[in-house]
Amino acid sequence: MVENWSLACNACGKCCNSPPALSLRELFRHRERFIGCIAVSRVFPLRTGARLGADASGRPLDADEAAASEALAHTLFHRLDGAGGWLSVTLQGYDDRLSGRCPALAADGRCTLHDAGKPDRCEAVPLDPLLPDRLQPHVLRDRRESMQSFGAVCIRPNFSDGATPLIRGGRVADTTALERSRHALVYERNVWRDAVFASLCEPSSGLPSRLAMLAPGVYLTLPIVPALFAVARFSARCREACIELLDSQIALIDARVAEAIAKRRLDLRPVTRELRGFAEVCERAKSALRSMGDRSQHGEDPKITADVEAWLGLADDAGFKTVALAAETVH
Repeated sequence: MVENWSLACNACGKCCNSPPALSLRELFRHRERFIGCIAVSRVFPLRTGARLGADASGRPLDADEAAASEALAHTLFHRLDGAGGWLSVTLQGYDDRLSGRCPALAADGRCTLHDAGKPDRCEAVPLDPLLPDRLQPHVLRDRRESMQSFGAVCIRPNFSDGATPLIRGGRVADTTALERSRHALVYERNVWRDAVFASLCEPSSGLPSRLAMLAPGVYLTLPIVPALFAVARFSARCREACIELLDSQIALIDARVAEAIAKRRLDLRPVTRELRGFAEVCERAKSALRSMGDRSQHGEDPKITADVEAWLGLADDAGFKTVALAAETVH
């Protein structure tokens, strides 16, 4: 196993071939750029002796690495009873397949969100926050081979002039982006992810059997509405912010649908059909949120409410104190 890895990024944009994973906080911030959706997928345990990635030539995982993976999965995901493994319930920028690239890229392939604050998941690339730190050398080996197929040589074994160290002596050189991304997932469990997971597992939803049959790498894509209903319960301010977010999402969906229709591509018909469905759900959700009145304010801890508002960027005081939950890092 290579002990040292570095990144020589020239901002070519080749790795930004789809919208990123987002926290709800980031979707609020970049609502004019990304159509948000809830992405649901199965996460299967990494056992001792397993080999990470599609290439089976890598070193098999030892018992400590498998245990670290199990511990992090327990923190980030939801245990799926009766089916084995976990369920990942996260936010994702919707991939409308119009351009084969992230909608935040400029015409020259450079990211337009550097100054506005790139999503944490993008800051972590090419490392993977969903795997423990000790497995990041495996991640880089696998991603280096994948990127070489695109003609990119940015992920490099050992160090070179102008390259940023990623792994030094088998350890992640800077864990800041990894920890931020994991923290967002952990914090938002209390804000909306636990509530959405519970609703997905309701027998009346008709989803439990579908979830148990999801194959590795297959995602179930849902509108963001269930997440917003969970957030709206914290305060009237959160509810109004959710309605404003829905307005911006509907406008963005309408624009993307019009763009897809103009391309006259048969392969985009499923996308336009799904996006129109998203827009209809969003419109109904706006009416339902308005009918909630101020009932969502009752019974909530004011400290937690203020914390959630600050997290979402709604508070007058931008300071975020993490009253509700602190992130846990697994190495």
